Order: sequence, then structure tokens, then C-alpha cells
Amino acid sequence: MRGRVSGEEAWSGDTPMQRIFYRHSDGKVEEGVELAQLGELLQDPHVCLWVDLEDEPPEAVEALARRFALHPVTIEDLLHRNQRPKLEEFEGYIFVVVHGLRPRQGEEVPADEVHVVLGENWIVSVHDRPIEAMKRAYDQLVATPKPLDDSASFILYRISDLLVDSYFPALDALEEEIDDLEDDVVQRPTQERLHQIFALKRALVHLRKLVSPQREVYNALSRRDYPHVDPKSAAYFRDIHDHLIRASEIVESYRDLVSNMLDAYLATISNRLNDVMKRLTLVATIFMPISFITGFFGMNFAIMPYSWKWLFWATIAAMAITPLVMLIWFIRSGWIGDGDDPRDLPRLLSWLYPRR
Repeated sequence: MRGRVSGEEAWSGDTPMQRIFYRHSDGKVEEGVELAQLGELLQDPHVCLWVDLEDEPPEAVEALARRFALHPVTIEDLLHRNQRPKLEEFEGYIFVVVHGLRPRQGEEVPADEVHVVLGENWIVSVHDRPIEAMKRAYDQLVATPKPLDDSASFILYRISDLLVDSYFPALDALEEEIDDLEDDVVQRPTQERLHQIFALKRALVHLRKLVSPQREVYNALSRRDYPHVDPKSAAYFRDIHDHLIRASEIVESYRDLVSNMLDAYLATISNRLNDVMKRLTLVATIFMPISFITGFFGMNFAIMPYSWKWLFWATIAAMAITPLVMLIWFIRSGWIGDGDDPRDLPRLLSWLYPRR
């Protein structure tokens, strides 16, 4: 049957395994089992084995996979990274790709990708870097090996639970960043803020691509459709599925917030542009009568009217009074200032020197 190591085919390579955890049929727990012993040990259907490969070379992964008689498609998937969460059933085992999250680094939300092969009484996990969730799952089983009395699917649950729990600290960090950015977008809508908004949108799209298919994976595991998944573990996988539904809802709400933030940024920029155009229009309007007066009296006359001194000073007075009268009119009409201050001078000053 596929998925069973034979004593004759046990791999004898020199590359060490990172973690090997084994429970004998008599309940004895053992670590660091020799690879040459795996075929003999797994002949007992009451044993349970976990082999965890961490940053192993492709040759070592492929050699061990062939000794477990894994399908060539599974071997190919084990050797390649950047796969979407999925669940595939083969003869004698199921293949699962799951993801966890690490704290955000710069503009990216790095993910931990783990490939898991689950057989009747054994489980093989492969990942290309140290993952805190995997170490914690292993340490928990060493300290409390009771779940191994049931089936290997409980190991998959332990791994999955810790990986999914890593989503929420990352989502909380994103929430804090979104809250801080919301205030800055209205007060200081700069190009840097726009860049941060698009970086958040990209991060949330990436999270959506991880959470949505992974939710379907654990929904399938909770339906008891696979013979290698202990029916008693279905309730635990349903719990993980519920956590992923919550994470998916949080991601969708964050996407709405960021979209609204982008709309607020564009609206603020548009309002500021309109305010600038309003001020330029008012300045041009104020200087329009002055330009008319200076243009009119700057024409060539047969007899220069400025020989009358009173007309000269009347023109100067008109040029000084007209802008003041227009300013008072604009203030009274609410065209200058925010309209909240009934005093004319503070309103004019608030218009000339707006708060940033």
C-alpha cells in the first residue's frame, strides 16, 4: 500500500533529520529514531510517527518521499515552494499545504509555508526555514504525548492550530497601522501616505489569497471524508475552520477600511485643490478693480487729468478702499474662512494662514 515504509527500502542517506518523534505500541515515546529503523517500526499499526524536515536539501526530501512510496505529483509539490493552501487525496495518504504568518517586515507580510503528508499512523512535514509553530508543536508533543494515543491526525491539528494562531498577531499589527494611517491621511495627505495605502492593499490581497483557500482546506478536513483523518479530530478541525472564518472576515473588513481610506485621501486632495483655486480666484477678483483703475488712468490724455491734485488722491483712495470693501464683503458672505468664527479679522487670518 502507498504511504508505508518497507524495511528494505528505508533510506540510509547521511543527511540528518531535524526532528523524529515516535510512539511505540506500548505507549513508550522515543526521539531521534534511526532512519533505517522506520520501515520495521511502522509495521506495527498501533505506532505513531512524525518526521519533520527542516531546510533539508531536495535530494534528501525526494529520497525519503520515495521510500514512503509517495506519488510523483506529491514529491514534486514537496520540492517546490510558493504554493497556495490545498488538500489532495492519494492512495494511502493525503497531502496538505498550510501557511502561517510572521510579523510584518517592511511592506510585506511574510508567510511560513508547510507541506504535510498524513498517512494512517504517520505524518511527514517539510518546510524550508525554522518555524516557531513547528518547534512549539514538537515541544508540546514531547511534554504531553497523549494525543498520539489517538492518531497522527492530531499532530496535524496541533501544527495547524499553531500556524493559524499566528494570523491574529499579524492582523492586530495591521489594525494598528491602519488606525495610525487613518489620522495621517486627513491631516497630512502626502505621497508617502498614498504609498502606505497601496502597500496595505497589496498586503491584504496577499492575506486574502492565503486565508480563503486555507479555510476550504479545514472545512474539508472537518467533514470526515478522509479515512486517514480520525473522526474524533473533526471537531478540532472545525475549530480551526472557525478561526479562519474569523480571520477572513477581519481581512475583508481591513480591505474596506483601506479602500475608504484611499477615497478619503483623494477627497482631501481634491478639497485642498479646490481651496487653493478658491483663494487664487479671490485674489484675482480683488485685484481686478485695481487693474481697471490703473489701466483707465494710465491712458494717454490730451490734457492730463492728474493736473488736478484732488483727482490723483481720489484715485489712490479708490485703489486702497476697493480691496478692503471687497474683503469685508467676502468675509460677510462666508467666502473667506471656515464660517465658524463670527469675527472678521480672525476669519481673515485663518484664511490667509490655514492650520496644517
